[in-house]
Order: sequence, then structure tokens, then C-alpha cells
Amino acid sequence: MLIPVTISVFSLLAMAVWAGEEGDKLDTKFEVFHDRNDVTAVSPIFLLSKGIGGHMSVDWEGQLDVVTGASRELGTKGSGQAGTLTTAGSILDGVSGASQQGPWEPRAGSRVGLTWSDKGRVFSGSLYASRERDYQSFSPAVGGSWDFGERNTTVSWGGSWFFDKEFPYGAWALLGGGPKRVQSYNLGLSQILTPLSLVGGNVTFTRTTGYIGHPYNPVTVIDTPGFVGEHLPSKKDAVAIAGQFLQGFHLGSELGSFSTEYRAYEDSWQLKSHTVTLKWTQHLTEATIFRLQARWYRQWGAAFVKSQYVGDETYLTADIRYYPFSSYLAGAKLMSEFPDGWPGWLPRRWDLSYDHLWRNTHGNMQLYQLYPADAWYMQGTARAGLSWDL
Repeated sequence: MLIPVTISVFSLLAMAVWAGEEGDKLDTKFEVFHDRNDVTAVSPIFLLSKGIGGHMSVDWEGQLDVVTGASRELGTKGSGQAGTLTTAGSILDGVSGASQQGPWEPRAGSRVGLTWSDKGRVFSGSLYASRERDYQSFSPAVGGSWDFGERNTTVSWGGSWFFDKEFPYGAWALLGGGPKRVQSYNLGLSQILTPLSLVGGNVTFTRTTGYIGHPYNPVTVIDTPGFVGEHLPSKKDAVAIAGQFLQGFHLGSELGSFSTEYRAYEDSWQLKSHTVTLKWTQHLTEATIFRLQARWYRQWGAAFVKSQYVGDETYLTADIRYYPFSSYLAGAKLMSEFPDGWPGWLPRRWDLSYDHLWRNTHGNMQLYQLYPADAWYMQGTARAGLSWDL
């Protein structure tokens, strides 16, 4: 974890000294997540952008996450389980998606990107790295776009590659871990229909190979004492297709817009999902913008998931990501600028937002759902941001 943190600190200091051209800015965000399982995550995020000449820009993003409450020893209050699970004489801790020991688990990540743009043509590349106690990730990415037809039509493309590795600690190491490779490619097209309307679409293909599972979600098998480690296929191909439509309008003298997006997903594990997102964005003044959004998500489970396993199955899992469920999200965001008379060293812009999600996964079929059987799972994410012109 120290390597991304060190790179982030030195990159931030170097770029802050270097910055100074018009358009250079520093964005900061502070994010707090909390869910019904009493998992709390706190994340400070920094994004520094710097122009180079007339067509190039470089940006750096650094993020530090700390999470608590994600792991509970089996049999303790709030674990949702009775008794303990042992492997090779060690108590296995952590029945949720995270794997921390102690009150807080840290994770550090950093990304450096370079972008070239000229007359509606854009090309970008970036490198990302993150590290936590039992997981590391390294990802290069490239992308670009091209405007043509009098700048009314835009074609975009992108590719990213993740070289990840999970190495569980202690007795959990006996239940899984290893390298994972993810490659993702996307192609998009958007078209301006009128000065206030736009339509677009994109398709994304993703291939995942290697260790795709999660060792901290052991599976219950009928007539088998204790728990069994998850076993998943070592390859997954996925395709997602999305379409968007945006319509602008004037409310009095201020501009607003409605947008909608539909996304369909299917993978080689026969998992399917549909997502519908609606957004209303409204200028309250020239500098103040208010946004409301709502999202509906429906997922059908992978072909091999079951509510109970008998032990002779080829693949088995207790991970909610592969089971059927629906979720609903509602969110609001308010952003504006500080007065023009503020000193230059003070932030120029601010924003506040909150998103709340409900998921219809009642009960405790998956081990890390620790809320009552008659209650909905819920989670909330609050964000506060400040932006400086440098």
C-alpha cells in the first residue's frame, strides 16, 4: 500500500508547483458510505489537472479508502451466524465482502493520465494502481473520440486492462486467491438532433479470466459440517449495450434537461440484467445547478446459483453479485460557485450530493446479509466536494 501512497504524495506536490495555466484546477471530494450491515467506508479523493501547451493536458487522481465493520467473527453479535468456522485450527474471520482485521482497513489508489485534444479529436491514456492488504490492481487504459459532421456526431472508443491479484491472509488462503485478468473494450456513438436534444449508444465487451471468486464468502452445503469454499468458472465473457436520450428545455431564463438511459447486460454465466436511469438537471441560476436521479436495476442470477447446495455441484457460490435481485436508487446533487470577490487561494466551486439505494434481498441466504429477514438492504453515500482554479 505504501507505493501508491508515496507516488500520490510526490505527484501531488510536483504538479501543484507546476500548475498555473488557465484551466488548471484541483478537485477534492470527501465520500462517506454506510449500509445496513453497519459497514462504513470513508474516502478522500483528489484530482489535479494541468494543461500543457494548447492541446495536451495531464491529470493525477489519488484516493485513500478506509473501511470498518465489514468483517465479523462467526458467532459474535451481528454476525448472523451461530458457532465458529475453523480451518487448520484457525478461526476464519470475515463473512462479508471485505477482509479487514482490526478497526479499519486502508486501501490506496492512484491514477495518472495524459490527454491530447484538437478540433474535436481526443486521445487519452492512463495508468492506475491500487493496493490493500490482500488485493492489488494495476491497469493501463486508452481511449478517444472524434467529432465530425459539423461537430454534431461523435464516435468514441476505449480499452482497459486490469492485472489484479488476490492473496487472502491466514486460514482464508486455503479457500481461494490468485491472479485475475480483466480486459474491457467499448465503442460509442452520439448524435445531436436539435440544439437541445441528443441521442447516443454504446456497447462494451468484457472478458475476465483467472480467479474470479471471493474467498471470504464460504458456502453452506446440506449435510456437510462447517462451510465449503466458493468455486466459480475461471472465465467469463460479458456484453453490455446502452442507449441514452437527452432533451434540454428552458425553465424561465434558465436551462434544464431530462435524460434517460437503458442498459442491458448478459454474460457467459447466463447472468442477465436491465438498468433504467432517469435524470433531471436544472440551472437555478447561471452558476447553481440542481440534479435529481432515479435508477431501477433488475438482475437474473447465474445459471449455477442455488439457495441450497448438496455438494455434488461443479460450481457453487454464496456471493450476492451472482444471485437474482432488484435494486432502486434515488439521489440528489447541488453544485454552485463561491462569490467572485473571494481571494484566489480559496476554492472556486462546491458540490454536495447523496445517493440512497434499496435492494430486495431479504433474509440471510448469503452469509454477509446480517439485517433482519423482513427488512430491505439499504446503503447511503454522501459526498462533499471543493474545486480550486490554479
